[in-house]
Amino acid sequence: MDMMEEYLITTSTIGLFPNFHSWLQTKTLDWDGEFYIEDKPLDAISNSCLHYGASYEGRKKSIVHRTNFKQKTPMIISEAQGMIMIPTHSPEHMYCAWLMYHHIHKVIPNGTSCTILFHNNVKVDLTISAAVMRQQMQKAAVIYNLFCTDQKINFSFMMDPKKRKKRKKEEK
Repeated sequence: MDMMEEYLITTSTIGLFPNFHSWLQTKTLDWDGEFYIEDKPLDAISNSCLHYGASYEGRKKSIVHRTNFKQKTPMIISEAQGMIMIPTHSPEHMYCAWLMYHHIHKVIPNGTSCTILFHNNVKVDLTISAAVMRQQMQKAAVIYNLFCTDQKINFSFMMDPKKRKKRKKEEK
């Protein structure tokens, strides 16, 4: 088991997973292998945000301001490197894992859960539905386009299907 005191998220980071150990709080999946670190996943996210130039809270406030994604907000680690991490649950939730958006190859439904296939052919089972994971990926795509590219894209999809139905009725 490879252990590290500190871990900086880089473009080779695939995901951060909670590890329920007395002092090794996070299992880190990286292109270079698996590592265990003392920080909780959210602490590793926060420290990496600071390293790349802004606080977690500041980045979240900016993302919410531009997108109105208030829950399970994907987080920009570095705009310059296009690093966006996707939370599987609320960031404070004990089972919240964080996945690097650009390393996800496929979301495979598995009943009420899903399996994530990464570009390096590693598979990870998650306790969230494929639909929720795909929604998280849509949010990350919007954030990537708004913050990490020079494109000026306006987006207008709705996350709540109930509002969409109501809007269609009003148009008729």
